[in-house]
Amino acid sequence: MPGWIRIFIAYVAAAIAGGLATTLLSTQVVLLYLAGAGADIPLAARSDAMLADLTGFAPTLILLTAIGYLLALPVAALVSRLVGGLRTIGYVLAGFVTILVMVTAIEVYYQSVLGVGITPIASARAFWGLAVMALGGALGGWVFARLARARSA
Repeated sequence: MPGWIRIFIAYVAAAIAGGLATTLLSTQVVLLYLAGAGADIPLAARSDAMLADLTGFAPTLILLTAIGYLLALPVAALVSRLVGGLRTIGYVLAGFVTILVMVTAIEVYYQSVLGVGITPIASARAFWGLAVMALGGALGGWVFARLARARSA
């Protein structure tokens, strides 16, 4: 398979994996906030929340993750070449940072442009929630590192 096709497939798979994982982690953070406030959340409600986020939130998050990866993954590749290694770690960090930057940019947009003082993504209201979400982006970076690796013949 030509190298550019392998890279493209790895990129698409990474964006989907990163976006889906970030969505599911975000859902769990919100459910944890609700449980911490005293809400009883049965398994059926948890499943419904995950399904609702996978159908409602995930498509947008996958698209935004794909856009972020367009910048982050080539930068990680360049840095990896310059330092002579750490390829997988670089892609994992690039995925993590992609989510951090994306969610922060959304907040800045809401506050600066729209003049709304809310955090539009509830799971990112505390830094730990944002960091948990970013683990989904890190997973996407790992998927890219694994799939984009040139195979030996």
